[in-house]
Amino acid sequence: MCSSPSPVSEDLAMDVECVQEKINKFQCWYCSSSFTQCGSLKMHIRCVHEKIQRYKCTYCSSTFTRSGDYKRHVEGVHEKIKRFQCSDCSSSFTQYSHLKRHVEGVHEKLKNFKCSECSSTFTRSGNLKMHIQAIHEKIRKFQCSYCTSSFTNSGNLKTHIEGVHEKIKKFQCSFCSSSFTQSGSLKTHIKGVHEKINTFKCTDCSCSFTRSGNLKTHMEGVHDKILKFQCSDCPSSFTRPGHLKMHIEDIHEKINKFKCSDCSSTFTRSADLKRHVECVHEKIKKFQCTFCSSSFTNSGHLKTHIEGVHEKIKKYKCSNCPSCFTRSADLKRHIDGVHEKKKNFQCSDCSSSFTQHAHLKMHIESVHEKIKKFQCTDCSSSFAHLGNLKMHVKSVHEKIKKFQCTYCSSSFTRSGNLKIHIEGVHEKIKKFQCGSCFSTFTRLEGLQMHHKTHHK
Repeated sequence: MCSSPSPVSEDLAMDVECVQEKINKFQCWYCSSSFTQCGSLKMHIRCVHEKIQRYKCTYCSSTFTRSGDYKRHVEGVHEKIKRFQCSDCSSSFTQYSHLKRHVEGVHEKLKNFKCSECSSTFTRSGNLKMHIQAIHEKIRKFQCSYCTSSFTNSGNLKTHIEGVHEKIKKFQCSFCSSSFTQSGSLKTHIKGVHEKINTFKCTDCSCSFTRSGNLKTHMEGVHDKILKFQCSDCPSSFTRPGHLKMHIEDIHEKINKFKCSDCSSTFTRSADLKRHVECVHEKIKKFQCTFCSSSFTNSGHLKTHIEGVHEKIKKYKCSNCPSCFTRSADLKRHIDGVHEKKKNFQCSDCSSSFTQHAHLKMHIESVHEKIKKFQCTDCSSSFAHLGNLKMHVKSVHEKIKKFQCTYCSSSFTRSGNLKIHIEGVHEKIKKFQCGSCFSTFTRLEGLQMHHKTHHK
C-alpha cells in the first residue's frame, strides 16, 4: 500500500526566514539564488522548489508537482513490487484485491466442494456433481434387483426396471390369464375385452355391452318396444313416454288447436294451417282475373298475371293503330319507326316527303338551298356553301388564265403567279441602263448599286 505524500508545507514556505547575508539580500535555502526582496524569494520558492518538493514519493526520491502524477507513479512502479504475499503459496501481488481474487479463485476452490470419494475438489457444486456422476457413479453401484445389471445412477436403474422388468407382466388380469407391465395396459385390456362381455349386461335378456350407452340403445330399441305407454285418446301405444307426448301434441291437440275453416283438418301450429290453406284451399282459384277467364289461388299470382299479360296490352296503346306496349319507350320507338315512316312532311320544292321534320329540313338544306344560295357568276354552277363556291372558282375558272403577261403571251390563273413570272423572266431583261456606261440591269436596285460602286 502506498503512503500519503509528504509535501513541504505552504505555510512553511511562506514563513521562510529570509537570511540577509548582505544588506537587503534574501538568500534561497534550496539553491544559491538570492533576491533583494523577501516577496521575490517566496515567489521563487513557490514556482521552482515547491514544484519539485511538493509531492515526494515515500518509496524513492521522486517528486511530483501534482497528486495525480504522484499516485500514478506509486501504482505503476512501487505497487508492482508484489508486497501482497499469499499465505497458501508463493504467489504475491501488487494490490490486495489481486491477492483476494487469487485466494478465492485458487485456494478456496480446492477446499470449497470436496469429493467424498476421492481428494478432488471443485469450485462449484455442479462441477462436483458432474465429477461424481462421470467418475464414481460409473462404478455401477446401482444394482438391479431383478437381474445382474448395475448402473452409475438411480435414474438409469429406474429406466431399466420400467423398460425391462416391468415388462415382466406383473399386472395380472383377474378375468383371464393375461398380464401386463403397466396398470394402464391392464385397464385398457379389461375395458376392451372383459367389459365387452360382462360390464353392461341387459336385465331383460342375456345381451351385454361394453358401454352404458350401447346398453341404453339396446333397451330402447328392443325391450322398450313393448308398448307400455298407452294413449288415453286412441288405441296407440309407445315404448317411451316422450313418444307418447309427441303423439298427443301432433294428433289429439291438433283437433282443437288450429282448425281449418274450409275443411276438418287440424294442425298443431298456425304455420302448418296457413301452409295447408295456401296449398289446398287457395288452389281453388278464387282470385278471378277481370280481363280474362284465368283464376289464381292467391292475390299475388293474380297481380303478376295482370302486370305480365293484361297491362302489356292496355298500358301504352298506340293512338295510330291497335298496337300496345308495356313501356312508354317501346311505344315511342314504335311510333317513330312505323307511323312516322308515313311521310307526313312534304317538301314544298319537290315531291319528296319524310317521316320526320328533321329529315325534311336536312333535305331542303342539302338539295334546294344548294341550288339557289351560292351561284357561280362564271357558270351556272351553284353551291350550298360559300366555301364550296370559292373552291370551284379557284379550281375551275381561275385556271382559265385570265392574268395575261404584258411582256409575252403567258397567262396565269392567279395574279401572284403572274408577278413571279415577270420578276423571274422579264425583269431579267436588263431594262435599266447606266447613263455613264453601257451596263444594264434587270432591277432598279441593281443600277443604283452600280452607280454607287463605279461612278461616284
